[in-house]
Amino acid sequence: MAVNTAEMLLTKEKEKGASEYEKQKKIVNDLLTSAENGDLEMLTKTVESMQVMGITDIKETLMDFKDAHKRTALHFAAAKGRRKVISYILDRVPECVQCVDEEGATPLLYAAKENEFAAVKLLLAFSVDPNKAMNNGTTALHEAAANGSIRTVKLLVEHKADLEATTKNGTALHLAVSEDREKTVAELLRLGAKVDVMNACGVTPLMLACLMNKPVVVKELLEGGATLSLAMAGGLTALHMAAETGFTEVVQEYLNCRLEDTKEVANLVSDAGAKPLQLAAGMGHHEIVTLLRPITKRFEDADLDKLMAEEKAKLDEYYEQATKNKPPGVSAEANKLTTLVEKLEAETQRKLAEIEKEEDIVVPEAVEASEEKKAEAAKLKDEGNKAYLTKNYALSVDLYSQAIAITPADAVLYSNRCAAHLGAGDAKLALHDVRVSKKLRPEWPKALFREGQCLEVLGLFEEAACAMWAAMQLAPDDKLLKRRFQECVKRGRSDHQAKLTTANA
Repeated sequence: MAVNTAEMLLTKEKEKGASEYEKQKKIVNDLLTSAENGDLEMLTKTVESMQVMGITDIKETLMDFKDAHKRTALHFAAAKGRRKVISYILDRVPECVQCVDEEGATPLLYAAKENEFAAVKLLLAFSVDPNKAMNNGTTALHEAAANGSIRTVKLLVEHKADLEATTKNGTALHLAVSEDREKTVAELLRLGAKVDVMNACGVTPLMLACLMNKPVVVKELLEGGATLSLAMAGGLTALHMAAETGFTEVVQEYLNCRLEDTKEVANLVSDAGAKPLQLAAGMGHHEIVTLLRPITKRFEDADLDKLMAEEKAKLDEYYEQATKNKPPGVSAEANKLTTLVEKLEAETQRKLAEIEKEEDIVVPEAVEASEEKKAEAAKLKDEGNKAYLTKNYALSVDLYSQAIAITPADAVLYSNRCAAHLGAGDAKLALHDVRVSKKLRPEWPKALFREGQCLEVLGLFEEAACAMWAAMQLAPDDKLLKRRFQECVKRGRSDHQAKLTTANA
C-alpha cells in the first residue's frame, strides 16, 4: 500500500512538474511572439505574469528567456523592425543589445539582415558594437551590403563599422559583388573599402565579379581603381577567368573602362603559358577572341579560324596528357571538365544521379483501418511529435513508421517522418518521404517546402529554390515561406561563390 501511495505521489509530482513546464513554455512563447509581432501590450502583460511566477528581475526575463536557437525577445523585435518593443526592452535592459544567438548573431545583425533600417538606427543609438561578429565572422555591414541597403551601410560606417571585417568569403565588398549590388559596391568604394582586398581563397572582388558574370559590377570596380594584373594561383587574372568562361560583356567592360590597362593584362601569361585570348580561343569563344585579338601581341593579324583551331588543339593535347597522368579510376571524360561552370554542373548531375528518381516512387495504397486503429496511429503520431521536439529523431522516426504501418496513405505522417530524417542527418531518406507525401497531397505547400529543405541539405540549391517557389505559389500570403525561399536563394549564391573561389584557389 505504501508503495502504491509513493507511486501516486511521484506521479502527481511528475504531472505537476510537466504542468509547470508547459506553463513556463507558453509564457516564453508569448514573450517572444509578442516581441516579433510588435504587440507591446501583450509583451508587458507577459513580463508582469512572469513577475507573478516569481521571476521579478526584468533583466533575467528579457536576457535569459530564449528560444531553442538562443534568440531573445530583442532578436525577434529587431528582425521585424518593431521599434516600440525595441525601445521598451532597451529602456529597461540596455545590455540586451549584446545578446547573441547560437551562431553569435546580435539583434543588430538581425535588423541589418532583414533590411530594417529604423531598427538598426535605434539599436545603434544604444551604443551597440557594430563590429560584433557572428561565429563565422559575419558582421552587420556584411548583411547590409548583401541586401543592398546603402543607407544602412552608410549609417554603420558612420558608427565605425569596419569596412575590412572579413569572413572566409570576404569583406562587405565581396558580399555586395556576389549579390549583384552595383550601387552598394560604388558606395562602399566611396566610403573607403579596399578594392583589391582578397578573401581566404585569394579572390578579389573583381575576380569574383568576373567569375560570376556581373558586367555592371565589373564596371564599378574598374572605375573604382581595381588592379587588373592581380592573379590567383596559376597566374590567372580576372581577365583570364572572364575570357575562359566566355563572359563577353565582362571583357567589353574592360575595354570600355580601362583600355590601356587592359592592353597590358591581355598580354600577361598564366603559369601554363596562356594569354586570355588563348584561353578564349581554346574554349571556342569567338566573340571574345575578336575583342582581344587587336590588343594581344603576336596575335593582332592572326587568322581567326586557324587561331581557334590551334588553341583547341593545344587544349586537346592538354586533356590527353592529363588523361595519361590521371589517377586510377578517374575517367577521361572527367578530365575534360576544365571550366568551373562545367565542374559545378557535373557535380550537380552527380548528386541528382544519386537520388531516387521521383517518377520511381510508388504511392502507397490506402488501407481501411478501424477507429481503434486510427486512434492508435494518432497516438503514435503525437508521441513521434514529442520525440521530435526533444530532438530524439531516431525514436520519432520509429514512431512515425509504426503509425504509417497502420495508415500508409497519410501524407502528414510521411512529411513528419521526413522532418525527423532530416533532423537525424539523412536527407536522402527525408527526400523520399516528402516526395511520397507530395504525391499523396500534390497541392500541399508544406510538402513542397520540406522537399526544398531536403534538396538544400543535399546541396541542390537551384532545385531547392524551385520547390520552395512552387510552395509560395500555393500559399502566396505565407510570409515565412517567402523568407525561407529568400534565405535558400541567398545560401545557394553563397555556396556557388564559395565553390568558384575554392576551385580557383
